[in-house]
Amino acid sequence: MNLCKILLVLLSLAFGAGLGDMSLAAADDSIGQLASDSESVGGEIGFDEGWIVVIGLVAAIAFSAGFVHSGIGFGFGIVAIGLMPLVIDARHTHLLVSLCAVPVQMGTVWAYRRGVVWRPLLFALGGALVGLPLGLWLFNSINLDWLTRGTGVALLMMIAYSFYNRGAARKRTEETTDVFDESEVAPSEEKDDVAGSTTIGIASGFLMGAVTMPGPPVVAFALQQDWDQEQFKAFVNQFLLALSVFKVVGLLATADISQQSAIESALIIPAALFGIAVGKRFSTRLSAGGFRTLVAVGLAVVAVLLVVKGSG
Repeated sequence: MNLCKILLVLLSLAFGAGLGDMSLAAADDSIGQLASDSESVGGEIGFDEGWIVVIGLVAAIAFSAGFVHSGIGFGFGIVAIGLMPLVIDARHTHLLVSLCAVPVQMGTVWAYRRGVVWRPLLFALGGALVGLPLGLWLFNSINLDWLTRGTGVALLMMIAYSFYNRGAARKRTEETTDVFDESEVAPSEEKDDVAGSTTIGIASGFLMGAVTMPGPPVVAFALQQDWDQEQFKAFVNQFLLALSVFKVVGLLATADISQQSAIESALIIPAALFGIAVGKRFSTRLSAGGFRTLVAVGLAVVAVLLVVKGSG
């Protein structure tokens, strides 16, 4: 309960700070939009008082997202994507979260490195290389208002899907009490796994490129496999890390990452990693179910706000 109270305070601060900053941005547009107002064609960077305030709020959100990620094993991108558009615009949010996701995922991947399942992972990554460029094309083409509203819709779908997954995982645990003989696996089932992993790679790659939330397809696929917990977490996190690296490379190739974005992400990453460290320290006292429910409710409120408000 103490941990839940701590998180509630953190999220409340993030909500309050974000809402307060939206009012401030209405009076001074340079405070609410880091990318558009502090960059120029020549690459000039401006660090005024408004920029310092906003980067501090974004770092606080990154800390909260890291805290959640450490507590439940995933969720950095979901929390960050949900809260940051309250402070900065949606397009800039996706750029910063994409850059921050790489170091955040690296720690989790290292922790579960022994559970790697190479065959489905490689096919999924092959599919991601197909889907990611399509998602990046949509990201660069879509109107900012629709991107903001689409992020809110995707967030609501992700939250609903997470509750569905919890029920499916419970059911799957009950069904695996019978002994399973691996020698009975037919070649056709292996082909289905190849097709399935490639398909979820394409879908997750597209979602990563478009809205930076690639989780549902890969988690759904992993839940259907006869893997232990370490293999499950290894597959999901290794895939998401590689996908994050792919997206950063894609953003560099399309010149979407500016010097300003790189500096801002370098300032935000330590806050995210510190949040992970703090969350890990308190995770032993955590009631996972209650924690996830609390986070889901808070994010649902944010998602509705994004859908209703858009970029206006």
